[in-house]
Amino acid sequence: MAKTMVISLGSSRRRKRGEVLFRFDSFCQPGYPAQLAGAFRDNVRTLLGLAHLEAGAPGETRCWSFQLELHRHPPTVVRLFVVEEEVATSPHRQCHLCRVVGWGRHLICSKRFHFVLPKRESSVETDGLCYGITGHGGGGTDKASKGTATSRGHLLHGIVHLNGYGHLVGIHGFEGGSDFVSGHQIMDLWDRICSALHVRKVSLVDTARKGHMVLRLLHGVAYGDTWFGRWGYRYGRPSYGVALQAYQQSLHALQSVPLCVLLPHLNCFTQDLPMLVTKYQAISGHKLLNLGDLLRFMLDLRTRLPATSVTAMDYRGIMSDASCRWSAKRVDMAARAVVDALRRSSSDARWVTRQEVRDAARAYIGDTGLLDFVLKSLGNHIVGNYVVRRAMNPVTKVLEYCLEDVSSVLPTAPPGAGVATPGQGKMRVRFHLTRAQLMRDLVHLYRQVLKEPSQALTTGAFGAIPVAVRMVLDIKHFVKDYHEGIMATTNNAGIGHVYVSLCCTLVVRNGGPELVPPYETVTVPAHATVGELKWEVQRLFRDMYLALRTFTAESVLGIGAGQDASAVLGLIGIGSTVVVQGVVDEEQQHQAEEGDLKKEAPAICEGSGDVGERVVDCVCGADDDDGERMACCDICEAWQHTRCAGVADAEDVPHVFLCSRCDNDVVSFPALSC
Repeated sequence: MAKTMVISLGSSRRRKRGEVLFRFDSFCQPGYPAQLAGAFRDNVRTLLGLAHLEAGAPGETRCWSFQLELHRHPPTVVRLFVVEEEVATSPHRQCHLCRVVGWGRHLICSKRFHFVLPKRESSVETDGLCYGITGHGGGGTDKASKGTATSRGHLLHGIVHLNGYGHLVGIHGFEGGSDFVSGHQIMDLWDRICSALHVRKVSLVDTARKGHMVLRLLHGVAYGDTWFGRWGYRYGRPSYGVALQAYQQSLHALQSVPLCVLLPHLNCFTQDLPMLVTKYQAISGHKLLNLGDLLRFMLDLRTRLPATSVTAMDYRGIMSDASCRWSAKRVDMAARAVVDALRRSSSDARWVTRQEVRDAARAYIGDTGLLDFVLKSLGNHIVGNYVVRRAMNPVTKVLEYCLEDVSSVLPTAPPGAGVATPGQGKMRVRFHLTRAQLMRDLVHLYRQVLKEPSQALTTGAFGAIPVAVRMVLDIKHFVKDYHEGIMATTNNAGIGHVYVSLCCTLVVRNGGPELVPPYETVTVPAHATVGELKWEVQRLFRDMYLALRTFTAESVLGIGAGQDASAVLGLIGIGSTVVVQGVVDEEQQHQAEEGDLKKEAPAICEGSGDVGERVVDCVCGADDDDGERMACCDICEAWQHTRCAGVADAEDVPHVFLCSRCDNDVVSFPALSC
């Protein structure tokens, strides 16, 4: 999308007056901040009714915000913005994200909702909130930690169309510029929002990286799924002709590479990788059988290791301090109470302020002097299986504490050679392995075996590794289906209920095959008549889709004419679907479109128009636009992946481009004789 889409907001001082503060970790959990039981179009209105209106008037682009509280001590608040985009007046009527994920036949909705968590609220105040999407999904790369393809400058950017289909455009945690929120926390928030609002499906383009490692390959080999898989995102659509079965087989093949075969083969060429595998085999304490076991163990171990190579002392050393006037037993009890308080307060290894730790431990330690002494003394000290870290928050200037579980990396050497004993309070313990060292080993293993395999791993039985890696990397589109089970629960209302919900769709008699909207849940009073049902279906679909703004309902299929006054429940069974037939007034439709930018008939579907009329015929088997870079053959006008035609991504497309088939035909022409 070429044009920048920005909405100007007021000053923070004026906007924050009288606003409600919501808890970040529980926002959009069931029942909080409101009960949301309808379809997305209704739920989003209910939710926005609790938000602060930032800008816009009805009929214009409007923006709301929620203040989300991360911590109370110190006060840390982030702001979630929701922008309502009027598609009819938008410079981008069609959604290219729908097209590349395979939803190009969806009718264009009248509204889109952008959920944005900006990196810097101060920049939003001065420059306005940018909610546009850059690029056209053409295979671009994103160097951010958990970026998903095309959104820049935001910790979170998600889009949901009025019919409930959405896209996760971008997410960036600490490595992507976040000061307070991790990628896991942002994904949890987005997942709760989609679940609470009853979003149907959400797609994403996975370009997430960890340094130079592509996470969909690293996590795929380790866990059999992408980093986003823990939130339910699964294979969405083929890219470069790689179908689901081929993708799953490639992951399984990479996971199943036996280490007992890989190590002897590598040992003939290099000593680094065999030594690396042997080291982690010894640390694990159990047999690592294949490449998937090794990568999974290394990734799991990473979360339990200290971040840097820092020595730590046994906490009993603080008892020898001249200011310590308490017995060893009382100091020991107080230190363990502090650790227990930290374990309860920092379940996700986050930093906790001194005041929070003190308040939690105060319930068990009555002597405040003893408690203050222990808090002052603990810092890089080992208590049980944990290291108590202490540091000053560079933003808030408040002292904070954090626990690191080092049970798996504490030395197990004989007495006198490792961990301090009560009589060795000053003994220092240096960890055998740190997180930084493990990451270096992980990058080395990733590069040598998966990304840039040596010649030793490209011949013989190991020649399948580069092919499987390429297939895994080709798959970038992943989708989560939130709508499973929702229809079943909304169809159970019957006689005795105030309202009844029915699944309804349309048949347009004078429309093309593209005018087929998905089923929508329509709620009417239990005593509603067939005529009232027709009117409600007509109103709903007119409001939802631009191409149906002049739709007029005529009849309900299966119900004879002249029964508009009959009760719905007497003619339509509970749980059945309803199909309403009608027509679109083409003359009124064209008049309604006179204000559009184009003079020709506007697009009806997300993938219609010039882009949707592409004929894709690639040698890889692709027959649809999958978002990868393509070029049009100058002879047959069929589109083909440039990579499949031998044009590298870093190279420009030739001025005269021939697809593989036409190129072969030209070569086979007989030579002209003069």
